[in-house]
Amino acid sequence: MPQTSNIVFYDGNCGFCDTTVRWIMRIDSAKKIRYAPLQGETAKALLPPELRTEENLKTLVYLDPQERLFTKSTAVIEILATVGGFWKTAAAAKILPESLRDSLYDSIARRRRKLIAKESCPLPTEEQKSRNLP
Repeated sequence: MPQTSNIVFYDGNCGFCDTTVRWIMRIDSAKKIRYAPLQGETAKALLPPELRTEENLKTLVYLDPQERLFTKSTAVIEILATVGGFWKTAAAAKILPESLRDSLYDSIARRRRKLIAKESCPLPTEEQKSRNLP
């Protein structure tokens, strides 16, 4: 898999985000997706600066094989569609207005650091480390 596709960018200093990435790793049995912190070198090389600002660290970003960028709820839908199987049914959420989906996403994102502390995250396994980009 090229390093420039199927990448989930997330806040590397957020326990909720880290837990979410671990969950995606578990359901992605085909290992289609790789992961990189928004604060890292991969994000710096592949994402526009406006997606890497402090304000946007709460925004999940997904880069697909066609090099399209998706954010917030649309990123979640695209990630689950990439994972496939049962999770592909989440694509049905696209029928909801994006503003409604993103409003729910933003509500969770505002509270993300209170939901799970970074200190509570376990160390990644070797397999998980192999799917992480700098």
